[in-house]
Amino acid sequence: MTRRSLLQLPMAAVGLKSSLVGQQSRRPNILLLITDQQSNFALSANGNRYLHTPAMDSLVADGVSFCNAYCTYPVCSPARSSIFTGRLPHETGVRVNGQPVREGVPAMGEVFRAVGYRTVYGGKWHLPRVFGGVVGFEELIGGSALGARMDEPLASACVDFLSEKPREPFLLVASFMNPHDICDWIRGHRGSRRHPNLAAYPPAPANMAVDPDEPEYVQYHRTTPYDRMSEAVTIAGEWNVEDVRQYLHGYYRLVEDVDRQIGRVLAALRAAGLDRNTLIALTADHGEGMGAHRWAQKAAFWEEAAKAPLVIAGAGVRRRGVVDQHSLVSCLDILPTLCDFTGVAPPEGVRGQSLRSAIEGAGDRRPFVVSELSEFGGKDRQGRMLRTQCYKYIAFNGGKRPEQLFDLKLDPGEVYNLVRRPEETAVLAEHRALLARWIADTGDDFRMPLAGGGG
Repeated sequence: MTRRSLLQLPMAAVGLKSSLVGQQSRRPNILLLITDQQSNFALSANGNRYLHTPAMDSLVADGVSFCNAYCTYPVCSPARSSIFTGRLPHETGVRVNGQPVREGVPAMGEVFRAVGYRTVYGGKWHLPRVFGGVVGFEELIGGSALGARMDEPLASACVDFLSEKPREPFLLVASFMNPHDICDWIRGHRGSRRHPNLAAYPPAPANMAVDPDEPEYVQYHRTTPYDRMSEAVTIAGEWNVEDVRQYLHGYYRLVEDVDRQIGRVLAALRAAGLDRNTLIALTADHGEGMGAHRWAQKAAFWEEAAKAPLVIAGAGVRRRGVVDQHSLVSCLDILPTLCDFTGVAPPEGVRGQSLRSAIEGAGDRRPFVVSELSEFGGKDRQGRMLRTQCYKYIAFNGGKRPEQLFDLKLDPGEVYNLVRRPEETAVLAEHRALLARWIADTGDDFRMPLAGGGG
């Protein structure tokens, strides 16, 4: 069965309720805004005073923002596969960049198109079939150029679409490229340089030091540039403090660039009078290393790379200006949340959960979230991260020193690995058990390291 044939199946076959089709005229529109490689820390509304993001800040002021939102995988394609399916990368089959979503896994465009939404996609897809047919989306806008060459034309295409004042309920995805251009910036800045504008640069992170006893797989990633992501990590390892400050300055300017384009889209939404009946979600596929632990780009479980913005605002969101600092959420939750607010049943098998109760101020917080990572120089090298309210547990399936445990309440910079602390034995055992049970429940093929093994 092909993915396109899913659209011809009875809606029950993809977990949808046919009785909802007649309700389409009462459903809100959906605007999903995605940036690329934007850390949750790179947002002025989140307290970062070294950049200015008024457009994204306006969404924070108008809705609910989650401070503990984690990607399912800190690399583009796997993370995006989760955003659009609500499933984990090991379930979507997207383990590395460039792989397709597994046949038979319903995606966002299919879900909403099947109940009468006009589905429009613009910008970066980063899964196979780019601009040759994004699964489930009937209209493609904005072109497929990379970097800044994509973002301005994409915003213009979105403005044109919204200016038409479409009447039927629509799902518009605006997937911007930046601040992903920091990847090229990094590769163009090797070694120490002169810094004529040093006074304008933000400070270096307090957690810039590298733990000499970090897992062997992480060390391998630093020292063996097996791909372009590893190359950036190697380059960042050569930087001094001033170099890191200049890199952060460049990164923040790219975030501001994409914020300006998002501002154009939001202004067009308001000008067309569509803002009152449009549910808006803002997120990123993953974060950026930001120089913490001398790490640049992604492919790491550090907070800076694993956390992304997640804001829900607009139609149906009654609380405004709420910054949720407690709920643990995942990009898995985006699809079921959009479904919940629009009265659409999510597909069967979705791992995420609707954030509506948290958005409306109710309790019912989940105990943990999980993220995946593969290929530390080889297809059999994998890692998993489990974040609970207080702790982050990281496990790799091989190499020396395969585990890390951080108390994020006392050590938000992830400086002190508690794995070998006798007083943390019970906490470590609890987190090992939680991850092992999650692996079994989700059919993950990850192999847990031997307790205390690996040197």
